[in-house]
Amino acid sequence: MYRFRQLWKFSTLQFHKGVSEYQNVSQNVALRGVTLKGRYNDLPNLIFFPEACDPVENWIPFFSDPANKILDYRNVHILSPRNFGTSDKHYSFDVEDLANDVVRYMYYNKITMATLAGHGFGAKVALAAGCYHPERTTGVFCIDYTPMDQRFHEAFTEFRGFIKKLSQINTKEMTKSQIEAFLKENIECVKWRSIFSDNLIKLPSGQWDWKFALKFLNDNISFNKADSLAFWPVKAGLFTGRAHFAFPEFSRWVHLGTNTLPMLKVCPQVRGFGHDVHSVQGDNNTLNHWIYEFKDQSFVFASRFTKFLSMYDGVHLLLKDRTEVGKEFVPSIIYSKKDPNHVYSDYSPAHYYHNWRFNNVYKNQDIQNK
Repeated sequence: MYRFRQLWKFSTLQFHKGVSEYQNVSQNVALRGVTLKGRYNDLPNLIFFPEACDPVENWIPFFSDPANKILDYRNVHILSPRNFGTSDKHYSFDVEDLANDVVRYMYYNKITMATLAGHGFGAKVALAAGCYHPERTTGVFCIDYTPMDQRFHEAFTEFRGFIKKLSQINTKEMTKSQIEAFLKENIECVKWRSIFSDNLIKLPSGQWDWKFALKFLNDNISFNKADSLAFWPVKAGLFTGRAHFAFPEFSRWVHLGTNTLPMLKVCPQVRGFGHDVHSVQGDNNTLNHWIYEFKDQSFVFASRFTKFLSMYDGVHLLLKDRTEVGKEFVPSIIYSKKDPNHVYSDYSPAHYYHNWRFNNVYKNQDIQNK
């Protein structure tokens, strides 16, 4: 199904060790997925989260394609959020818990700061981590997502219906062929059917189960709670860093006329449509949410991604873009402009090494001259 399958060999790929476990304490949840090493040494890191239930493997071709050039700028960590894939499981879907999962992963993998990105629900995880931990976030890139209440969007109600149908069967009492037959009969969307099929896992006992926590997921989407997958809670606050939103022109998740306003509300540094908010032209296809399935659309999204990484991500907010780093100076406004005796100076905004916490790059600067 995917056009980039053979491109995996062009990058260093490492699946994370460990198996998904149910945790009683939210702070014990560990995220897992796959890491793609960039093409150069000492590159900053990009942490990416797929849509709910979407396997991390589906995004490997997108990031490893040499034409997309993303690995020229970042090491890429594609992680499943809690309760999905090989990541640990816990009942809570609270945004603060989701955000803290990301920071724990960064700490255990010695990542000081990172670009956070995601697709759909994964973009919610990335943006939440940016809101709660802006000091660890250089920028946020969201694909086909907007921070608002999407619980009554057609696309989400469709997903909710599919999950309810999956909850009606006991996979441990069925063969794989019987489960596949159930999916074919009850899951009308061919893409969701494929995703659910990819989420089947054979247990040591020989029985079949889902890789995602079906009960937790069904409980979450069945009630209109504040921690619903499709709801952005006000308590998450603002992300004051650089952010970029990109979505298909005929998206079922981001309606162009109104759903772009929450982007500016939650991310006050976003300059608006055509600058940090982009709709990618394409056909009115109900499957356009899955951007990696379409060659032309995938390349355009990747181009927007690489431009953000190369020109804006991690750049001081008082500068226009990376071309002004070290060249443009910002006026100092320590005192009131009404003070006629004060001489106003200017300064060059500081930029720090991306992994300063786990590196001795500044060690020599801390030693006083003797």
